[in-house]
Amino acid sequence: MIRLLLILSALAVLLSACAPGDDSAEPQATATTPARAPLPQPPPEPATAVRVRDGDTGEPVRRAKVVAEGRPMAARHGVAQVGLPRKRVLVRVSAPGYSAERVHLSFRHRRTRTVQLWKAALQWPIYGGNPARTQVHAGIRPPFRVVWQRPVYGLMEFPAVVWQGVAYVNNAQGALRAISMKNGHVLWRKDVGSLIASSPAVDPERRVVLTTSMEPGYVEARSLDTGRLRWRFYTGRAEPSPVIRNGVAYFGSTSGNIYALDLDRHRPRWVFHGGVKITSSPALVGRRLYFGDYAGRVFALNAGTGKLVWRGSAGSRVYGTVAVSGGRVFAPSVVSGLSALSAKNGRLLWRLPVGDYLYSSPAVYRGRVYFGTYEWLVYSVSASSGHVYWRRPAGGAVSGAVQVVGHTVYASSLRGRTTGWNWRTGSVVWSFPRGKYVPLSGSDRRLLLHGGTVLYGLEHRKRK
Repeated sequence: MIRLLLILSALAVLLSACAPGDDSAEPQATATTPARAPLPQPPPEPATAVRVRDGDTGEPVRRAKVVAEGRPMAARHGVAQVGLPRKRVLVRVSAPGYSAERVHLSFRHRRTRTVQLWKAALQWPIYGGNPARTQVHAGIRPPFRVVWQRPVYGLMEFPAVVWQGVAYVNNAQGALRAISMKNGHVLWRKDVGSLIASSPAVDPERRVVLTTSMEPGYVEARSLDTGRLRWRFYTGRAEPSPVIRNGVAYFGSTSGNIYALDLDRHRPRWVFHGGVKITSSPALVGRRLYFGDYAGRVFALNAGTGKLVWRGSAGSRVYGTVAVSGGRVFAPSVVSGLSALSAKNGRLLWRLPVGDYLYSSPAVYRGRVYFGTYEWLVYSVSASSGHVYWRRPAGGAVSGAVQVVGHTVYASSLRGRTTGWNWRTGSVVWSFPRGKYVPLSGSDRRLLLHGGTVLYGLEHRKRK
C-alpha cells in the first residue's frame, strides 16, 4: 500500500510539471538558438492624386467627383486621392455647374496631376453670348486694367468667341486665330478665306470651331486645339454667325437661304429659301429660329423642320441681329427703328423710330432694351412698351452691337471709343480710347476689348 501511494504521488508531481501555463515548460532561448527577426516589409506604393481646379479662377472646385478606372471618389478640397499605380489611366471629372472632362492622365513621372473644369455659363461660345442673342454676360465690372494686347493685323468687325481659356477671333481678311486668354499668345493661326464678316462659333462636343465666310463662301469646321481643317461645306457668301444646338448649326447667307447643317453628316437637314439677303444672325429659343432680312421681314421657323411658323415686319431692311427675350422679338431696322414683335405670332407690339440709321444689334437686360444709332446715341428703352428711359452720347456713330456685361452697358463708336454706362441710370462708369464695332466678349475673370485691329485683355483693377 505504501508503495502504491508513493507511485501515485510521483505521477501527480510529473503531471503538474507538464501542465499548460507553467512558464518552466516553454523552451528557453540560448546563445546557440537566437530568436526569429520579423521579415522586411515592401515600401508602400506612392499615393497618386488628381487636383480639380476652376479654369478661370484657379481655385479648387468644391463637390467635384473623380472617376478613375471605373472607381468613383470625391475630391475633398479639390483633391482626389486616386491611389492608382503610376501609369496612364482614363479619368472622368465632373462638378455641379461645370462642363465634365474626360482625359487620360499619366502618373509615371508625376504623382499629382491637375484637371481644369470650366463653368459653361461663363464662357462666350457664340456671337451674342447665348442662343437668344441677347448680348448679355455675367462678367466682371469696371474699373479695368489692360493685362495684354495683341494685334490681329486686320479689322475685327465681329467679336471673338471664348471657350475654356482660349479666344477664337476672325479678322476681315480671313485669318482665324486662337489666342490664350491668360497672356495673349497666339496658339495657332489659319487662313480660312479672303473676306470674313462674322464671329465663329464653338461646338464643344465635337471640339471644333465653325466659321462662315463671304469669300470663298464656305462653312469650315476646324479643330479647337490645332486649327486643322476637319471638313467644309459650300454655301456661297455668308455673313451671319452660326448658332449650334444638338449637333446642328443654323445660319443664313446673302442668297436668302437659312441652313440647318448637320455637323456629323456635313450636309443640311433642311434649307429655308427666303429669297432676300440675310445678314442677321439667327436666334434660337425653344423650338423656334428667329431672324430678319433685307426686305424688312422677320421670320420664325420651326428649328426641327425649317417650316415657316410666322412672318412679321420690322418696317424696312434688317441688318443687325434680332434678340429674343420675354416672349418678344426685338428687330433693328436700318431706317424704321427698333420693333418689338410677339414671339408667338409675329404681331407688332410697338415700334420706336430713331433719328438716323440703326445697324446696331440690341441687348436685352432686366426688362430693358439697349441699342445704338448713327445719331451718336445709345438708348435704354422699356422692353414692354418702348418707353425711352435714357439716351446717352457715344462719341460717334454706333454700328456694332450694344452689350451688357456685369450690369454695365457697353458700346463702341466708329470714332474709336468704347464707353460703359450704368444699366439703370445711364451714368458713365468707364471709357477706353479704342474700339470700333462690337466692343466685348470674354469669360469669368477676363474680358476682351476689340479695338479695331488690336485685341486687349482686361481684368478687374481693385480700387485703392
